[in-house]
Amino acid sequence: MKSRTFILLAVVTLSAAILIGCAPSEEAAVAESHLIVANFAETQTMDPRAVEDTASHWINNQIFDGLVRRTDDMGVEPALATDWSFVDERTIEFNLRQDVLFHNGVEFTAEDVKFTYETLLDRSLGFAGRSRLAMIDVENIEVIDDYTIRIPTNQPFAAVLTYLAHSSSLIVSKAAVEEHGADFGANPVGTGPFKLSRWDRGTAVHLERFDEHWRGPAQVEQLTFRGIPEGSSRTIEVETGGVHVAQQIPETDFNRLRESSSVELYEYAAMRLHYILFNTQAEPFNDVRVRQAISYALDIEELAEVAYGGAGTPARGYMNSSIWAFNPDVYMYPRNMDRARELLAEAGYSDGFRMTMTIDDSSPRQTIAEIMGSQLRELGIEIDIEIMEWGAYLQMTAGGEHDMAQLAWLASTGDPHHALHPNYFSGNIGAANRSYTELPELDELLLAGVREPDAARREQIYREAQELISGFAPIIPVADDREAVGVRANVTGFVPSPSGYHMFHEVGLN
Repeated sequence: MKSRTFILLAVVTLSAAILIGCAPSEEAAVAESHLIVANFAETQTMDPRAVEDTASHWINNQIFDGLVRRTDDMGVEPALATDWSFVDERTIEFNLRQDVLFHNGVEFTAEDVKFTYETLLDRSLGFAGRSRLAMIDVENIEVIDDYTIRIPTNQPFAAVLTYLAHSSSLIVSKAAVEEHGADFGANPVGTGPFKLSRWDRGTAVHLERFDEHWRGPAQVEQLTFRGIPEGSSRTIEVETGGVHVAQQIPETDFNRLRESSSVELYEYAAMRLHYILFNTQAEPFNDVRVRQAISYALDIEELAEVAYGGAGTPARGYMNSSIWAFNPDVYMYPRNMDRARELLAEAGYSDGFRMTMTIDDSSPRQTIAEIMGSQLRELGIEIDIEIMEWGAYLQMTAGGEHDMAQLAWLASTGDPHHALHPNYFSGNIGAANRSYTELPELDELLLAGVREPDAARREQIYREAQELISGFAPIIPVADDREAVGVRANVTGFVPSPSGYHMFHEVGLN
């Protein structure tokens, strides 16, 4: 199992520049208080309830706080809640932090918590984050007073605190949502260390320091997230000083940055699985034999090595192998072209067929699609590659309009429920479940796993669930993720998070 702690691979010591006979200009001081970050995609919304992509979650974690938050070692610690206790096996009482202000100057209270979860879980509003908090018994949330709230779950839910630390659980301002309505995602108001200054759509999100943050003001006055989808462009930007921090550095650039005198490279094991998915309700992929045939036909080692190199390792199962309860014995379809041909013939596709692989403009995904085209041609399967803009791609796969696609899943809570339930539970079809998997016996296991309080029994349940998923073959796992962040040497206080949501409250500039 990979280590969950990051490894600092390049340590750079810079001597301080000494200016003789002049003082730093006011413009230089302002520049030094402006931290610029290269994000790997454009943000889609700054309403945390609606977010369905990691790039947007990363920004929202700077704008909003949750009741609890993840620690660097993936534990849970207080945030807007100071402490909590279990009233019974399915109800938690939270004591809330007092004298906390939203960015609009309105005081945070228990009513904001109740409103956040009520709207998040309102099916008619269609928020993407609903599936992650579906365990909450929203009808029976009880506000005891302004700073005490009881949150019940529908059933005993062993992983509830890790889910309340998820980015979908960030608390929004009731007053601001009521003011802005459907435009709240462009006018976000949270209690976080940064607030929105300007959104240049398609280019950058500009944040400014919120001086009244309950943990004290951030180290920098301005924080800008630039959307730079192309990996090598992010590397160049951090090398040349166009940005101070660059997320998801491509593996091909690792050695160059390790030798850099101005950039430090942080590598860490991420809890993300890269995978190819079938639309299991669309012909011919509604036939399990077709899905299994293609699973047998692909060389996963080659796909992982060529597409991800040192930034990933060949997948070992149907969730990231760093998540506890991972099943190392699950069947992974070793390459077997004879068996693939037999299955296709049984399904009535001896001569193959033509299909479309839909992807976004990610370079590794394009590489995988091209290699797949070569490998599947031996079966008479021809692949048309369709490349879409990220937002449109998410919308298309959510709507089930794809044949096959490629995605990744970051189980940022570190819990097996988060690794499996969103992607394979039938109630999440159209949300995270974009393979359109609908398997009643799997649903039963996924529900049983999170209701079970005993950790050993939970592990066994999730191992059984992974075996069912393997037989159903809704996806083809490709690679466990390993990420790298490039950071300018004059940046202080940066600590990478295994969740991928690196925080900037304590990050400064020399």
